[in-house]
Parts: sequence; structure tokens; C-alpha cells
Amino acid sequence: MNKKTLSITQTAILLALIVVVEFLMVGPQYILIKGSIVNLILIAATILVGLPAGLLISIFTPILAIVTGHLAMPVLAPVVAIGNIVFVLLWWIILSYMKGNNPLAHYVVAIIISAIAKFAFLYLAVSKYILPVALKAVVAQKPQIKGALLAQFGMPQLITAIIGGILALIIIPRLAKIINTRK
Repeated sequence: MNKKTLSITQTAILLALIVVVEFLMVGPQYILIKGSIVNLILIAATILVGLPAGLLISIFTPILAIVTGHLAMPVLAPVVAIGNIVFVLLWWIILSYMKGNNPLAHYVVAIIISAIAKFAFLYLAVSKYILPVALKAVVAQKPQIKGALLAQFGMPQLITAIIGGILALIIIPRLAKIINTRK
């Protein structure tokens, strides 16, 4: 199988995993588990397949969340996509450009920086733009939406990004060895 076909196949498998997670984990009780798995898949796509795969899945994920009803307000989809893109870009940059032979340190730096950046972007985008501008009329009629969105795009985003990164630290080096031995 040539490299392009392999990349497309691997990306499709990772996208299929996201679909399975979205359909199996319905309800607020799964937010931390689902978010952590999605972040793990975003990292895996970026590291194991390449940046284009990570970017594609970053964009696809909020679209799928709208289709499955997990993202009730479509105005949030671009914000989630950009948050995911920030996340995978930082992982790719950090792991591509950090020098030295301590991959554990590289992963820890990637976990911390990418998680904080994704959290900060999502929280600020929702609190400073989405709520006061895009959803101003909705929030005026239903003030409880403000609290719900700030909670959803607050600490859970940081927690799931960190957990996804820790899972990546555990799983991806092993997956990379398996993939490389089969080539």
C-alpha cells in the first residue's frame, strides 16, 4: 500500500472511531470520557498519520457533534474546530521542533501547552464573542445558557485535553512501534 493510501486509510479509521464514540457516549455523564478520547484521537492522527489528518479530524469533529445533537448550537462549531486546530498544531509544532532525546519531556510540554491553549481559546471565544455577540438575544431570553456554556467550555476542556494527552503519552509510542514494525 502506498503512503498516500495508507494515510487516507488511517485517517478514515480514526474518523470512524470518533463516530463510534459520538454515537455510543450520549449524555452529559460522558463528557469527560468522550472529550478525553476525542483529544487522544486528535493527537494520534497528528502524530501517527500527520498534520493534515489531525487538521481534518479537528474540523470534522464539531460537524459530527452537530449531526449527533451533542453540539446544540451550530454557531459553536467553528469555535470548537479552531480550538481543535490550535490543539493539534501545538502538538505537531512541539513534537516536530523540540530537540533532544527525551520524548517524555516533549510529550509533557505538548500536554501542558496545548491543553492550556485549547482551554484558553475556547473559554475566551465563548465568553468574549459567542455569548455577548452571536448569542446575545438567546442569552437575554434564557440567561441560564450563559452559565451552561461557560461551564461546558471551561474546566472540562482543560481536563479532557490533559487526559487525552496523558493517554497519548501512554498509547502512541506503543502504537508507533507496532506501525513501524509492520512496514
